[in-house]
Amino acid sequence: MKRSRSPRWCLLLVVMGSLGLAWTAAAQVPPRSLDLKEALRLAWKANPTLQVSRLQVLIAGEEVVRARSGFLPQVRAELGQTFLDDPTKIRIQGVPPVPGTSTPTVQMTNRNYWNSKVVVEQTIFDFWGIPSRYQAAVLGKKATLLDNAQTRDNIFLNVCQGYFQTLRAIKLVEVARQEVAQLKDHLKIAKDQYEFGVVTYNDVLQAEVSLADAEQRLIVAKTDVVDIRSVLNKVLALPISQATELKDEKDLAIPPQDLPRLTEVALKQRRDLKASKDRINQQEKVVTQTKAQYYPTIYAQAGHTWQENTIWVHESQYFAFLGMRWSLFSGLDTRAQVSQARDKVDQLKVQHKDLGEQVKLDVQTAHLSIKDTLERIRVTEKAVVQGEENLRLNEERYKEQVGTATDVIDAQTLLTKTRVNYTNALYDHQMAKAQLLWAMGAINELLPEGQNAP
Repeated sequence: MKRSRSPRWCLLLVVMGSLGLAWTAAAQVPPRSLDLKEALRLAWKANPTLQVSRLQVLIAGEEVVRARSGFLPQVRAELGQTFLDDPTKIRIQGVPPVPGTSTPTVQMTNRNYWNSKVVVEQTIFDFWGIPSRYQAAVLGKKATLLDNAQTRDNIFLNVCQGYFQTLRAIKLVEVARQEVAQLKDHLKIAKDQYEFGVVTYNDVLQAEVSLADAEQRLIVAKTDVVDIRSVLNKVLALPISQATELKDEKDLAIPPQDLPRLTEVALKQRRDLKASKDRINQQEKVVTQTKAQYYPTIYAQAGHTWQENTIWVHESQYFAFLGMRWSLFSGLDTRAQVSQARDKVDQLKVQHKDLGEQVKLDVQTAHLSIKDTLERIRVTEKAVVQGEENLRLNEERYKEQVGTATDVIDAQTLLTKTRVNYTNALYDHQMAKAQLLWAMGAINELLPEGQNAP
């Protein structure tokens, strides 16, 4: 019996082990490798802020439907039952009453009766109130679409900045590792020199302290990578802790134009500036819509009524009606609404003018940042080469007992600083280019055509 059960137990263990391995493999999500275009595509599809913006477009579309309904007839239906303590009656005038009785009366309704009414009402003219509301809704939807496009551009800028900040943080980890490795080499040399009695133990201590400080900076640099990458993952709607691998983006293409031309393009292309203009036009239509309340509304009605009545000859009737509805006094409410609408127009015009100046400032700032970072790259690239040569010479001098340990550590610190400055300049330059594309309203062109359309 024991021999017959042994294969079963072995088979069960194999199956359970396979399931455990499969579960472990599923739980370990492999790092995802992304380039900048793929990151932008992910943000365009899944970013929560963009999803909210798209829903706002749908809401604006429904407002157009609501405004358009004012052109259509309104249909109402009523059905009810009336209970009277006494049927409705009328007196018959001119007929002398029978002696001992009151004036003769005739019953007009049943005591209890059902009644129904169907009415179709069509507004004929309301002094451009309904057309203005519809035009305002259409302009509002157009502005909302532009707002959605501007939100996309803002998210794309956040993606570019997060992307290059992550790459920079990764590169700074490499710089910190280089510093740690070189200080370890120096510590080994200092210990060898001390064992041979060439230098004092102070050189060893100095090297150990410098190494500990460099290792601390390496720890901070690694933590920065995790933090910055997590922020980028959130923008891309990826798991926050996912170890996303980013491909190095060599260079962003920008139009080689002077500042006046770049500013001119930005003033034509910026979606938020276009949306601001549409909001002004929309509010002007709201002014017209509000002023329509001063005037009458001309309308027509047609319908059918029915009343349960054993006395009437006809229980049901068709009718038509042409009328006018006019609010003669509303306690100055209409006047205040018109003033509010006009003040809103003035407010939007001031905001539009200020936004135009902000667009010019955005372009100028980004343009100057590009020039600034180009100069920084040129200077720091040369400084890195000089720093490496300076460190090599000081290490040789220390080995030959001509230089001091302080000279080596100072040279190492200076080299690390120039490497950090060079790395910052490289990625600041890429972010400045992204900033310029955003300022011009052209950052969406980083995605292939057709993948970023609203």
